[in-house]
Amino acid sequence: MTLTEPMRTEATALEPSSCMICGGHTFRPVGISSGYRIFRCTDCGFHFVYPTPSLSEIAAIYEKYSSNTHYSAKAERKVVRAMKQIRRYRHLAHGNRFIDFGCNIGTAVEAAHRLGFEAYGVDIGEESVGIARKEYPGGHYHAGAVESLPADWKDFDFAFMIEVIEHLPDPHAYFEAMKTRLKPGALLYLTTPDAGHWSVPKDFTAWKEVFPPQHLHYFTKDAMRRFLTDHGFEVIRFVWSAKSRLKVLARKR
Repeated sequence: MTLTEPMRTEATALEPSSCMICGGHTFRPVGISSGYRIFRCTDCGFHFVYPTPSLSEIAAIYEKYSSNTHYSAKAERKVVRAMKQIRRYRHLAHGNRFIDFGCNIGTAVEAAHRLGFEAYGVDIGEESVGIARKEYPGGHYHAGAVESLPADWKDFDFAFMIEVIEHLPDPHAYFEAMKTRLKPGALLYLTTPDAGHWSVPKDFTAWKEVFPPQHLHYFTKDAMRRFLTDHGFEVIRFVWSAKSRLKVLARKR
């Protein structure tokens, strides 16, 4: 998570002025969830909470992340699932240094470690990282913003970002910081809820993935391709999913 947030004014709090993905200026309100207004860009299909909640409001969610207990209960299954994903795509990676951005309790880091990678993980949650260090000591972990990654960690060949981007108050700032820690040609595997999936209900706020302020952004394939391209990544392919999940493989140019 980045340490910056958009400037707020009384005027800008009312309606969005431009799409953060495509720069479009035409929006459709799609509803209100938990008191947060959600808009859709009519040009690229990107959905987003507006105005963005304050950093203090968002940070409070992760001081003691309630999902940690849930994740810990099924941790080994998550390790095994991550191992399958890493095996499936490891031939596309050009090296052995793996990092999970938003590693939570460390299951993907452990999966990479078991498969012989030099495995690292970063998460904003101190509690999550504490669990990871205790349960999976074969990995290396950092609690804090991506901008604060230790310099001696050097750069990486293969990155995971699983269900993270939808939480970020400023995905642009996060990606600019993140990509500086990836080698040219590094592989990125990213997943996030798919706002363009056929199964998303017509009443967008009835979709199970809509629960602000945890989820702030909802990408379509078009919006994700634009976003990644703007940040210096080339989309290799979108991975098919029967569920409303956007899965993308991309490479840093």
